[in-house]
Amino acid sequence: MTKPRSHHTLPNDRFAALAPTDLSEPERESLIALALRVLEPSRPYETFCDAETVQRYCRLRFAQESRELFACAFLDSRHRLLELSVLFQGTIDGCSVHPRIVAEAALAHRSAAVILIHNHPSGDPEPSQADVRITKRLSTLLDLLEIRILDHIVVGREGTVSFAARGLL
Repeated sequence: MTKPRSHHTLPNDRFAALAPTDLSEPERESLIALALRVLEPSRPYETFCDAETVQRYCRLRFAQESRELFACAFLDSRHRLLELSVLFQGTIDGCSVHPRIVAEAALAHRSAAVILIHNHPSGDPEPSQADVRITKRLSTLLDLLEIRILDHIVVGREGTVSFAARGLL
């Protein structure tokens, strides 16, 4: 039996009839890897400031991680991606973030702006009070260095939360 097509699919869309349950675990992992390559900027300086694309990329890259990771997207003055680096790795329910390391990395990349990214292995992307506190500490420090935090994206299997969209920056 053919599955109904979504009104968003194209006539030659090879993936339109697939459902997540049609894929084995290795196929799902391969599909996620392909999606990351599609969304990842193809040139080092390609613009990485479309909020929706950044959030989709982060969700694909970080949602399935079994431990908490904290990463930074380092951007130039035109918000073009210089580097995306995982700076800290934690446990299933926390990650120590050291502002000095973030500042050193931002300066080393000659960043004018950063996007902070971390995941919640629990699946719930709702920011904790600790997330809000570290964002404020990093914002204060990076502001002294004239490096802007454009967003802090919290990723979970259930979705993403943008600090910028919530007015938390």
